[in-house]
Amino acid sequence: MKKIKVMTALVCALACLMATPVCATVADYYDLGFVKFNGTYVNRWGTPIPNVTARGIDVSSYQETIDWAAVATDDVSFAFIRCGTTNTGPDKMFETNAAGAAANGIPFGIYYRTYAPNEEIAKLEAQYTVLCAQNTGATLPLVMDVEGSTLAALGTTQLQKNIQAWCDVVKAAGYTPMVYTSKSFMNTYIKSCPCDKWIAQYGDTFTYTGGASYWQCSSHGFVNGIPGRVDIDFRLN
Repeated sequence: MKKIKVMTALVCALACLMATPVCATVADYYDLGFVKFNGTYVNRWGTPIPNVTARGIDVSSYQETIDWAAVATDDVSFAFIRCGTTNTGPDKMFETNAAGAAANGIPFGIYYRTYAPNEEIAKLEAQYTVLCAQNTGATLPLVMDVEGSTLAALGTTQLQKNIQAWCDVVKAAGYTPMVYTSKSFMNTYIKSCPCDKWIAQYGDTFTYTGGASYWQCSSHGFVNGIPGRVDIDFRLN
């Protein structure tokens, strides 16, 4: 099965090379690494990745219709599913994705893309995310997705207040709060937060030193049951 997956991905990559202008970059193609080899997770160069306990994905309506039964056969031990954003409202595929993950034995958490300008809006976003978790049986952390120039413009003090407000609501409801952001955004704008962290750093090594529970290593992963690219995540020791 693993050989078939790799060969399929190679065929897709070659097709892209034939059909895509020369100006295309590696980012246009699927990453073929970040899988288990001889019992150990390795990066795209085959180098073992330390401190990994499980491999998973995060999804939204961007992936459209997902075959969760197929996903479950491809070493996906967990998922984070987007429930919505402040700007665009509920994610149209959230309930379908949550039901699909649950039906196929994949534990999942929920993330919400925040645009909150203050603590009051952050609390409302957290309350909505908690409601989504209660309605779908989510068991993994509830995640505040913090990124982008709009939030960077708020400054560190306001961002930290927003995150604290989110964490307070989620904890009070009995769930584990977590913040998702990039390594750069965390170090530059957030700097510190009172909860678990899920850090995006695309590449073959994870160099964030502030402590994180999850690492998003790629946005161009290839997983059975998902017709397009998907984010690959690792749970860390």
